[in-house]
Amino acid sequence: MNTVHMLSKPYSYYSTIQLDKLIASNDALLLIGDACYDHASYMGLSDKCYMLESCATARAISVDTGINLISDIEWVALVDNAKKSITW
Repeated sequence: MNTVHMLSKPYSYYSTIQLDKLIASNDALLLIGDACYDHASYMGLSDKCYMLESCATARAISVDTGINLISDIEWVALVDNAKKSITW
């Protein structure tokens, strides 16, 4: 995996920057904060889509197939194994 993109806002917030052109197929997405509410909109951007479990729990969100819930420890490992990370 090249890059982990950590997104914290709803998909519409990023509409002016065209995320689909900035995220490569082998990149991973990590949804945190309010991005969790709009998780279905992010699913088409990458095959590797993650959501921070504590954010999902805090917002009472149940995830669809295709999004992996990860713990804080797994989050650290995800970022550590990537070549770079970008927080949007």
